[in-house]
Amino acid sequence: MPLALLLTDDEHIPLYLQVVHQIRYLIISRELVAGAQLPPVRELAGQNGINSGTVALAYRTLQQEGLVKSRRGRGTFVSSAVTETSRLELRQSLLTEALADLVGRAYALGFDAAGVRQHLGTQLQRQLRRVPLVMVMPSVPAADKYSRLVAQVLPASVVPTFHSASIKHLESGEAATVAAYAEAYFTLTFSTLVPRVDAALRTHSLRSEVVGITAQLTAATKASLGRLTPSSAHVLVTESRNVGSALTLLAQYSNLDVRGLAVLTESSPAEAWDQHSAATHLYTFGMMPHLERRGVKESHRFQLEFTLTEESAGRLRAMLTAPNGPTTFQASVFPSGTATGVRVLPQGDPPE
Repeated sequence: MPLALLLTDDEHIPLYLQVVHQIRYLIISRELVAGAQLPPVRELAGQNGINSGTVALAYRTLQQEGLVKSRRGRGTFVSSAVTETSRLELRQSLLTEALADLVGRAYALGFDAAGVRQHLGTQLQRQLRRVPLVMVMPSVPAADKYSRLVAQVLPASVVPTFHSASIKHLESGEAATVAAYAEAYFTLTFSTLVPRVDAALRTHSLRSEVVGITAQLTAATKASLGRLTPSSAHVLVTESRNVGSALTLLAQYSNLDVRGLAVLTESSPAEAWDQHSAATHLYTFGMMPHLERRGVKESHRFQLEFTLTEESAGRLRAMLTAPNGPTTFQASVFPSGTATGVRVLPQGDPPE
């Protein structure tokens, strides 16, 4: 299948990473569905005018992340997400363990089965359905932002409580983040961060199921992009990992010539920022601190605002509100060496 990618001559982002970022985006946005075959290495290289070795390295990187699988003699395919049945069975098993502990403690306190049943029923009626969640994003402000977005899509019957953490907090085993898993079971993160989050949970022996969420431009942002004047000066300001997907969105919703659009990232030198000081800065949320440090005027800022995709919002509602368990929920969790793809690890002491 043809797979036209939008590649730029950006000295800060190697071509193979641009290929990785864009194919990853196509997978997590489900434009490339599970089981879909990617073009052969030479074919994709020819389609996009790049070296075959560049594509081969990109495919190997995606395979290491668990997003694609290579089948000898057949090609490279998008990995299948793990089944909901296995996730639900695991949660039911954990619930059985928790209830066994509760019943054991109740018997130790001298209550019989009828007393336990009565007290448990009373508590279920009185208590709100509070659901602790850990939100892991590139930064704490981003985690706070997406915590608010998730809370907005849930019904009033569910009261989520969030622990916001950056991916570096989780990877370093920050005490407060590790402690949050004493209550929380689900970890929410961008689908692109699932492999790193999964690896960090394993490193620190934390039991959690990682749920990948995706975002889309708000309707207002799409409309505003359509009104941009191509003859005016514009510059894209975003994290290096997001350049490819951001350019794709600009190509889709604006009339700008994205192939000639200047790009500023967290690695861009001061002189590059100075060179484009008079341009309108089309920026993503994570780059706001850089705009502040560079003194970019408010009149020269245009935020690319994102919200949860409808698909992600629907999956989260199903996961947290289904009466007998999230039987219709299909999280963006990809296998990474486990039989079920669910991140299940033995509990351990928090690192000192």
